[in-house]
Amino acid sequence: MFTKIRFRFELYFYYLKKNLLYLFLGFGVGVTIFYFQKPLKTFFLRFNHPIQKIGIEGFYNTTNLPQEITQKISTGLTVINQNGRTSPSVLVNKMEISSDHLRYTFYLNTSLLWHDGKKFSSADINYQIPGLNIAPAGFDKVTITTDKAYAPLESLLARSLFRKNFIGLGSYIVKDFRYQDGHIRYLKLQSNSDIIIYRFYQDQNDLLNAFKIGEIDQIQISFLPPDLESGWKVNLNQNIASSESYSAIFLNTQKLSNKQLRQSLAYATPKSANNNERCLSPISPSSWAYNPNVKEYSLNPVKAREFFEKNKIESIKLSVTDRDLLATAENIKKSWQDILKIKVDVKFENQVDTDNYEAILAYGSVPSDPDQYIFWHSTQTKTNLTKINSPKIDKLLEEGRLTFDTLERKKIYQEFQKVLLEELPVIFLQYPTIYTITRNQ
Repeated sequence: MFTKIRFRFELYFYYLKKNLLYLFLGFGVGVTIFYFQKPLKTFFLRFNHPIQKIGIEGFYNTTNLPQEITQKISTGLTVINQNGRTSPSVLVNKMEISSDHLRYTFYLNTSLLWHDGKKFSSADINYQIPGLNIAPAGFDKVTITTDKAYAPLESLLARSLFRKNFIGLGSYIVKDFRYQDGHIRYLKLQSNSDIIIYRFYQDQNDLLNAFKIGEIDQIQISFLPPDLESGWKVNLNQNIASSESYSAIFLNTQKLSNKQLRQSLAYATPKSANNNERCLSPISPSSWAYNPNVKEYSLNPVKAREFFEKNKIESIKLSVTDRDLLATAENIKKSWQDILKIKVDVKFENQVDTDNYEAILAYGSVPSDPDQYIFWHSTQTKTNLTKINSPKIDKLLEEGRLTFDTLERKKIYQEFQKVLLEELPVIFLQYPTIYTITRNQ
């Protein structure tokens, strides 16, 4: 018994003596990996970047790429947070605003480098914004002046700065981009940790087909494919995009001039029962200026008939500008016909004659700043689609642009939303639900 124990002891001792160096090296490597795993991961990723292949709906050029892309490549003088408030970006050490709000001075962080190694300076502030005069005041300072105070000015300066060929200041570098028929069709970005390849497609059907054949690994669409459950190995994420756009029926107030008629159409229009989807005004629910206490015009056949009785029309034409909204248009048509007993002509149109239409079912955009001047002010004949002409709305929109106190400005835009829903040039419907489908790798 003792002999066996002694033999094993001598065997282990001999093994340890022979391999002691390797054991110490292994222990040292293990400790090093444990304590330095993050920097080591970063080091190895520089040579072996994971690749994301993302599909985007729509065709773009260098001036109108989606913000989700441009913010990866570069940044502007300001940034906008989730509730629409602005603050100086990493490009700015300090910002000064004159008491009359006509002069903005930015002291720049000139330690930053462009992607090509050039030092960032005041000469690189290349915004082309009507009404603003931008002038360098030394290497690290720039002044922006305007003849008229304009409260949303800081939000305009959140636009990402670029030099030629997408040279930016952000965490991602543009490694390659390709044009086709005047639009960007391929864009490759690279950071220290990963690579993102964007491909652009005409519509959601093309996007879905590209995903199915493996050309891309992530898409965002507004509908669930019927064959999604049949063997697809994907991750699915659902999000209500209340800060980007909304669907609504825009009413031509020159042709449908009677407010009670517009109200009858609103009460006869089916709306989403999901409060998160339901859109009540043109300002996002996440905005600091949002007013949740406005008229909702929930489906109410009794009120619809009551308002319609003294303001009858025989028929109405409902134009649709997006094929994704055709099913919604058919539901509206059925509801109007059933409740109001009118003839409804639904017609898909790529381009609508904005002077002669009656009602348009379309998407409206949600700006980051609550300023709604271009959409609803009576002087904006090219962008005021509904042609609403309300002195009260005009006055509120003018005051909103000239008021810099946040609490006072909030009161103005909350009152604007209330008045807009009283006048009802538009029937707000809902925010789009976006499905992000990502292939399991």
